[in-house]
Amino acid sequence: MRPAAFPVAIVTAAAAVALSTVAPLGTASARPSDPGVVNYAVLPKGSVSNIVGATLRFESTFTEPGQNFSVDNPACNNWADIGLPDVYADPDLASFNGAVAQESPSDATHLVKQAVGVYATTDAADRAFRRVVDRTAGCSGQTTAMHLDNLTTQVWTFTAGPTTGAEADWVKQEAGTDRRCFTTTRKRENVLLQAKVCQSGNGGPAVNVLAGAMQNTLGQ
Repeated sequence: MRPAAFPVAIVTAAAAVALSTVAPLGTASARPSDPGVVNYAVLPKGSVSNIVGATLRFESTFTEPGQNFSVDNPACNNWADIGLPDVYADPDLASFNGAVAQESPSDATHLVKQAVGVYATTDAADRAFRRVVDRTAGCSGQTTAMHLDNLTTQVWTFTAGPTTGAEADWVKQEAGTDRRCFTTTRKRENVLLQAKVCQSGNGGPAVNVLAGAMQNTLGQ
């Protein structure tokens, strides 16, 4: 004798109950990060080397936002580099950390930079994110000179990538070369983190892995 089939209505109802039980897990909100996360959200050069597939023996760190250049086109200032005072400086900045890693002091075939700022409030982190997005609105497609404090000048062309309410990506390419810097900025609760990978070819996958690894340390 064939076993009786369950009525469709019963199966559907059971599935709905199961989904309603699971759904809240996916909608739980993250909690703000503590200021101390900046001490480990910036990855050491060994971890960075594994991500970019190169041996980066030189590393320098910094604990305050800084800028060592000027650009001819002001709209491109906040895309020219990361960890800048114009982005991070805010009365509600609770902690900050950053690092640069490359092959050696004189070899930047691969250059990787990280910056993380923790703010007292999520609104302050959002203001910092908006300073990246709003102040670079006219930069995509532009080419501008970048004058470094060591008296050298570089020329870069900037291209916008995907941008959402909490993430912004862009690429800059050095004139006459295939060297590009892939950059991402991510706002997570009360944290603004940035990652940049400069190399020949496509550094996009590496910068996404790096930013994801940084994000995983935030304790949110």
